[in-house]
Amino acid sequence: MIRLEPHGPVVRAEFSTARTRLIGITVSCYLHKGVVVDTAFPDVRHWYRDWLTASRAVGVMVTHHHEDHAGNVNSVAKLGLPAWIAPATMARIRDVEPIGFYRHFTWRQMRSLTREVMPFDPAPLVPIATPGHAHDHHVLWDPLEEILFAGDLFLGVKVRVAHADEDPRALVASLRACARLRPRMLFCAHRGNVPEPVAALSAKADWLEHTIGEVDRLADAGWTDAAIQRAVLGREDVTGYFSFGDYSRVNLVKAIRATRAAKTD
Repeated sequence: MIRLEPHGPVVRAEFSTARTRLIGITVSCYLHKGVVVDTAFPDVRHWYRDWLTASRAVGVMVTHHHEDHAGNVNSVAKLGLPAWIAPATMARIRDVEPIGFYRHFTWRQMRSLTREVMPFDPAPLVPIATPGHAHDHHVLWDPLEEILFAGDLFLGVKVRVAHADEDPRALVASLRACARLRPRMLFCAHRGNVPEPVAALSAKADWLEHTIGEVDRLADAGWTDAAIQRAVLGREDVTGYFSFGDYSRVNLVKAIRATRAAKTD
């Protein structure tokens, strides 16, 4: 299903299925100044395609390669709409890797992009590289109206789970860079309109920076990943078990330790 929600100059299109609602997750795309941010997930392709057509969008911007954001790029290409897609994102959606059971259950497997996509300049909106959640992650910034379309940059202040390939240190830098923009409005792909965006971005950066410091301290003391996880983040929750450890608290510990090693090499 799709639910439309106006926010001044922005229209939020919130997509869900019975399965995503069962586990309490929805995905939002946004229409602003003729630009649609993201393409939702494969299981809602018909609703997304119909909305995209009705929206009279002039182009699409894709924040990163995960299937709940790039899952319907093929539909964009079939409709002949141009798209802004970072080269690193394009490489991943041209050769899509198989996903685990929990992601297939939630979103369905996206298909590799086989069509050509016309390039698109979303000006006056500005794509900004914000690595951390994913290496290819970008946000879309409207400097005139001070509106930030954040993709998965925010998600919440105390997000205790991560994928194995995330870079928490880079995420802190990206959060602080976006807070310095001083957005008046911030739209998250899973949280919708985030109140007090500068405070929210700064609070997340502060919490994550503190968490990184605690993990580093215990790692220096010789603690194991599992022991650090329990001490700093608490016991694994249902997300970690449902994903068979792919999106988990222990992965956040591992990502912090892995990026620390990379920074000191």
